[in-house]
Amino acid sequence: MQASEPRVLVTTSRMPFAVDEIHKLGETGRDVTAADTFAAAPGSHSRGARRHLVFPAPTQQTAAFIDAVIDAIGDHDINWLLPMFEEVFYLARHRDRITAAHPATELFFPDFETLARVHDKVEFTALCRELGLPAAESVTTTNRDELREATQRWPHWFARAAYGRGGLDVLTNTGPLAGESSIDDITPTRDDPWLVQEYLTGVDRCSWSVAHHGEIVLHSCYEHPLAIDDRGGIVFASVDSPESLAAAQSVARELNWHGQISFDYLVTEDGVHHMVECNPRPTAGCTVATAEEFDTALFDPGELVVVPAGRKKMITAAVLRDALRHPSHLRRDLAAAKGAGGVYDQPHDHLPLLYSALSLQHILVYRRELGLDRDTSEELMATQFFDVLWDGTAIA
Repeated sequence: MQASEPRVLVTTSRMPFAVDEIHKLGETGRDVTAADTFAAAPGSHSRGARRHLVFPAPTQQTAAFIDAVIDAIGDHDINWLLPMFEEVFYLARHRDRITAAHPATELFFPDFETLARVHDKVEFTALCRELGLPAAESVTTTNRDELREATQRWPHWFARAAYGRGGLDVLTNTGPLAGESSIDDITPTRDDPWLVQEYLTGVDRCSWSVAHHGEIVLHSCYEHPLAIDDRGGIVFASVDSPESLAAAQSVARELNWHGQISFDYLVTEDGVHHMVECNPRPTAGCTVATAEEFDTALFDPGELVVVPAGRKKMITAAVLRDALRHPSHLRRDLAAAKGAGGVYDQPHDHLPLLYSALSLQHILVYRRELGLDRDTSEELMATQFFDVLWDGTAIA
């Protein structure tokens, strides 16, 4: 435990796992300041947050964002900085500035180079091979001709941008996403390569861990029995998976990881957990941990705690949206959601659910930013992070 009680600044409070972690920290009595680039971010209105702030966009206004973080730490006596999404790259790039201004504040995330190594799908795949972790055979492409040639290697293939996220920036000839994009629409470059892999069939699994200086202290593995538009999961069910723990611990020890870290896996029929990608931040796996487990893992870590199988959480509004848009899914949706608690609508903490609807105004900002027509078909998930993402470009 720190000498003084933790006073936590949580950034990018819009994310569902941010809503959950803010709620948990409030439940255990921590002083939480929630921040995002817009006032209606759902997590900012959780009962777990004692105050909320609006910051400049890290992607478009990096210097102003870092200034705002430094000011907030000073204004609110923050001694623990807990990022939720890709703003972590901007914080890490300017880690020295933050530390110089506030040397006593715990920055619970690795250095920039470590983050970038696992975020880049090409580099991450190479790391997995170095560590002997299973991963699908793959080819890295840096132009359209290489991309086209790579897709001829296997009858069934799957391609992803090195810095893609959230099930976006993908190309495949197999499965539910087949045909959504064309090779003619993709232009890989040396700075923005695409990874082409053999398409494997199996069960998608994800894990989330809290690590301190290379040792995992809290771990969960989960499946998502229900996903939105065949991409991000909206129901999360914890499962037993010693394989995911072993893989996560291997990476954490190799990189001396300090912070939250998450992985995606593809489990084939033979039980092999093939590494897919790393998210160097929290994901929905935190939702199936208890408030006490999370609090202890952050502030008073001891022996490893593994979340048991059988816990379930869901994003209620997304489940309802799927049922309303696809009435034929109703029976499936109800079965998947049975027994699941809400992420945005936790007991005595319902404002995040309301603000999850109000925050849809952020979509309009997104469309104006990109010059999109109102009728343009665009993935709803992409609106979540246009102003907090990092696409591999240099950060000033």
